[in-house]
Amino acid sequence: MSKKDIFTKRDIVENGEPAIFYVDISRKYDCFVEEITKINSEAYNRADKINKGQILVNLEDFDYEDIGRCIFYENDIPAAINGNVAILTLKEKFEDAVNLKYITFYLNYKDIVRQYVYDKVVGEKVKRLSRLDFEHIPITIPLIERQDKIIDNFIKVRKKFENDFELLEKTIDLVNKYAGFGVSGLLKLK
Repeated sequence: MSKKDIFTKRDIVENGEPAIFYVDISRKYDCFVEEITKINSEAYNRADKINKGQILVNLEDFDYEDIGRCIFYENDIPAAINGNVAILTLKEKFEDAVNLKYITFYLNYKDIVRQYVYDKVVGEKVKRLSRLDFEHIPITIPLIERQDKIIDNFIKVRKKFENDFELLEKTIDLVNKYAGFGVSGLLKLK
């Protein structure tokens, strides 16, 4: 049984165990896991799991921009994972020097990392990044205080964008609501 066959979309249930599909890493999440899919217990029990404080990396997908994307898992209950993925953990000696949220942000958005991934990916239809190539991604790590500040700023900007987007959606809904009371046949084309 391949890792992809451990659980599928057919295993999704409303009240089940947490799971992360490899295709959702870059499509549904942005650095951090928020809403999580639930699968049945049988599929959950046979799947590999990611634990709190680990990073999940997508090593296989159909588009270049989705390869090498990762998410930081912060939930207390381990989540089942599927697909060609890697789990990153931090060596104990670096715990006081590295913020894993920063590493997640860096791997997803740093131009040098994205270019490295594009250069190393192989495959025509399905693109793959080897674990060995992923292990050699160049990472520059500033002081922990700077990492924390970068992540705080990223979260603030992301939150502002989400709030602005919600405001835009409400405005569009309001316009659509009142636009329904218009007069038809008001304009004439020549």
